[in-house]
This record gives sequence, C-alpha cells and structure tokens, in this order.
Amino acid sequence: MSIRKIYETLSAPIGKNPLFYLALISLFSISIISIEIEKSSRICSLFEMFGDVYFLCALMLAIPLKARRYAKITVFFVLWIIGIADMMCYQTMGVALCPNILQTWMQTNFSEASEVLGVHLNAYVFLTPVSLIVFLPLIFFFIRKEKFRLPRAAMCVLLLLTFSSAVYGIGNKRYLCNLLTRTSEEDTEYLFEEQTMTRDYLPAYRLITSVSEIRRFSNMRQHLAATLENTAIEGCSHDSPLIVLIVGESYNRHHASLYGYDKPTTPLQEKLFAEGNMYKFTDVISSYNLTYKSFQNMFTFYDYDSKGMWYDFPNVLSMLRKGGYEVGFFSNQNTIRKASAFTDYCEDVFINDSQLSRYMFDKRNAETHNYDLQLLSDYRQLCSSTEKPRLLIFHFIGMHAAYKQRYPDNETVFSPKDYNRPDLDDDQRQTLADYDNAIVYNDKVIAAIIDEFKDYNAIIIHVPDHGELVYDECNELGRKLRLDPRHIKPQFDIPFWIYCTEKYKATHEEKIRQIEKSVNNPFMTDDLPHLLVDIAGIKCKEYNPQRNLIDPSFNPQRKRKICGEMEYR
Repeated sequence: MSIRKIYETLSAPIGKNPLFYLALISLFSISIISIEIEKSSRICSLFEMFGDVYFLCALMLAIPLKARRYAKITVFFVLWIIGIADMMCYQTMGVALCPNILQTWMQTNFSEASEVLGVHLNAYVFLTPVSLIVFLPLIFFFIRKEKFRLPRAAMCVLLLLTFSSAVYGIGNKRYLCNLLTRTSEEDTEYLFEEQTMTRDYLPAYRLITSVSEIRRFSNMRQHLAATLENTAIEGCSHDSPLIVLIVGESYNRHHASLYGYDKPTTPLQEKLFAEGNMYKFTDVISSYNLTYKSFQNMFTFYDYDSKGMWYDFPNVLSMLRKGGYEVGFFSNQNTIRKASAFTDYCEDVFINDSQLSRYMFDKRNAETHNYDLQLLSDYRQLCSSTEKPRLLIFHFIGMHAAYKQRYPDNETVFSPKDYNRPDLDDDQRQTLADYDNAIVYNDKVIAAIIDEFKDYNAIIIHVPDHGELVYDECNELGRKLRLDPRHIKPQFDIPFWIYCTEKYKATHEEKIRQIEKSVNNPFMTDDLPHLLVDIAGIKCKEYNPQRNLIDPSFNPQRKRKICGEMEYR
C-alpha cells in the first residue's frame, strides 16, 4: 500500500466527518476546561480527547452513507444532553455526574424535577459554561454548509497527536474497564491509584461509571439487607445499661497532648484521665484510612483474615438492637437526606441508606451542623429519656479536611507563630494551627458528652475512624492511598480510651480490672465488635475472646494489617 493510500485511510475519519469532528472537540473541550475532576489533569484530558474523538469518527465510517448523517446527529445530541446535565450538576451543586446524583434523578418524579429545574434554571446559570454547551449546536447549524479541509501538513500533525493520544489513553481505558467490569467489593479508592491522570474525564464516561456503580451497589445492598435480616444472637444480659461510642474523625494521636504532644490540645481529657475514670490505651490503630472502609470493619465481624465480603458478616449494631438495646446514631457527616459526592455514595450502602438504617438504628438526626457540639442537642431532642438499655453513637466531623471550619473563631488557641517549623511556609503553619485548634474544640465536645452522662451507669468509648497526615516530620498533608512507611503512623495511630462513670465502676469491678490490665494491648479497630458484644453481654457465635481488647485471653500476637495488605510496625 502506498504512503498516499495510508494517509487517505488514516485521515478519512476526520476528513469525511469534519463538522462532526469539530463539534465533538468543542463539546468535550468545554466540559474538560470548565469542570474540575479530582485527581484528573485538564491538560492530559484534552490530550486523550483527540484519540476518543477520532475513534467516534471512525465508527461513523462503518455506518452506510445514507444513515451516517442521522447517526452523527443522534450521537452528538446524546453527548450534548449528557454534557448539559453534567455541567448543570457541577454549576449548581459543585459536583459533576456521580452515582448519588443519578440515583436521585431516578427516584425523582416529574413534579419534583420541575421544582428543581425552576430553582436552578435562572439567569446566573446561563452566565456559566452551561450556556456554551446549550448554544453550541446553533453555532454548528449556521456553519453546517461551510467546507472544511485541512492542509496535508496540518492533518499529519493532527494524526500524530491523535495516535499519541490513543497510546497515552490505554492506561485510562484499562482503568475504566476494570471499574466497569468488577463485581467484588474491591476498594474503589485503590482503583483511583492506577497510573492515569484522566479517569472518567468526559461526561459520558461519568454517566456510564455511575450506572455501573448503581448496579453494583444495588447488589451489595441486597446482600447486606439479607445479612442484617438473618443476624442472630443467642442471648443478651445487658451488662452495660448505657454504652456511649464517640467516633472521631481524622484524629492523629500524635497531635493530642493526652498522648504527649507538645501543644496543650486536650486539657479537658487530661484532667479526666488524672481523676482516674478514664483509661488511656497506648497502642491502637485504625484498620483503614478511609471512613467508609473503616466503618465497614469497625461495625461488622469482617476483617482481613475473613473469606468473603464485608457485607456477608453480621453487624454489631443490628446485634445490639436484636438484643434489646435502643441504638441512637448522631452523626455530623452522615444522614439519610445527605447525598453528594462519590465517597458519600460508598457510605450510603452502609450508613445513609434508609432501608438498611432501620436494621441498625432506632433514632438518628436528620441534619448535620456547623460544629460537633450541636449533636448533643439532637440527642436531647430524640432520645434522652428511656429506661431501655442504650447504645449511643456520636459521630463527629472532627478534624475532617477544612480544619478551619471545624471550630468557631472564638475558640482559636494556636496561630502560625506558635510553630517553630522553618520547613513550612506561613500557609502551612496556619493549616497546622487550624488542625490543632480543631482538636482543642474536639476536646471541649468530648468533655461535654462525658459530662452529659457522668451520673449514669455508663461506659464511654472514644475511637476515631482514622488519623491524618498533618506535616508530621514532613511537608505533606492529608491521607495517602499508597502506603508509604513514612506516612503510616500519622494516618493510622489513633487515640483510644474508655471512660467509666462512678456508678459503672461500682457495679462492674471485674470489668474495670480487665480494662486496667489491657491498656497496653496492641489493638486494631476491626476487632471493635468483639469488645462491644462483650460489654453489652451479647452471646453470639461470632464472638472471639482472643480478639476482645479487654479479655484476659486477648491475643497480642495477631498481625495488624492496615488496609488489609501491609503489616503495621
């Protein structure tokens, strides 16, 4: 075959579909430039786009000439509608197409949809990139009769760009195929660690992956509902009439003065510890540095040793309910009504789903708050008076992400000048101060909860979901999905303590002795269910005393594998 013939063959998808090619390039470029996708590079996405557009144009050549024009109009129209919907989501809700939004649309009737459109379809929206997509077809309608012909040199450059783009996009297509075809509860976050800077960079990709995730999560819901329905216990003695579980958020133990930090971040807890009713555990780690994965391990009997999926294992919360406990869940992150980004969708399967929630909780708050202290008002309003044995869970937003927003301005204690860290710039020192200020406020909230129940026969357990890397002997921040030994301790070392009221100590002398002897046991939070069923007095076949932190037969030699893969050292 001659070079000319090769050139004509390769350039045909563009040369025979010039208007279609240009329209797709324009449509996709508007979306890529206007929408920020986490861990996705706009430049890399624009580069990969050329290969995808070329592929669509090549597909059009496979359609008979008489039907090709209608096929191109149909394809563009579908992609245009998806692009408008995606851009509307981003401009009005700050989130591009994701499973939660698609699920909400599927559950919305015509009347509700009309109300939503009435709210969001205003002049402001048309001052955003939404208008660029909306009016794009008009532009191409008026230029449809224009003849577009690229010089051979320009076409060669474009073909070189296209085929380079196609090769570059192989890794991302592999990522998308893995995401769409997986059937197991493989950790979604680790899929994001594939070597790709583009991910689901186009609205159509986001729609397809959202549909796939809805289908997969629907299957998980069915499995989990069956597991919760069939959870059985042999009996319950209600050994502890009131169990309070305080679940912190992103709490790095090495920033708590209770554990030796050089800033006074936890003065109220230190006072409670000095009074003798608080038992501080010295070697406790989280099983995951992701909230939803940590929760799945903390509240089910699943662990990395188990065969099967987490949703096939009994849930300790439903166990307590079946044992006669009233379970209250007061969360400043998860409510039935809350739905936004992809990670929330992951949590929906376990915490936010209304059907599944009924198996685990009797009472829960309907709205989140600016600050965690307001959760006490939810408790007082919903279930402060009952004679039933109770498990009360307070789930903080704690030190999550935007640390400055986690405490009122008048609660500020530290400022950048308090940190002798020449390796950090002013903004980084401010972030460090904000994190420590959030811990100080967190200390106040914890003390208030303890004060609320100090006159009850109560045992109070504090356990964060995971830690956080906050410039700990480095200049890095947040949580890292790739496990680097340098970042392990800040992300997985968490404060853990048990507080027993005077009434509880008076009626549980043997339990107190067990707690006192166990404070140095090495523990990981995936074994929390064994501790909870023991404290509640539940008898069940899943209970293993060697996994119970305070049992005399506790096995301190058990390997602690964080994220189920790396042994903690």
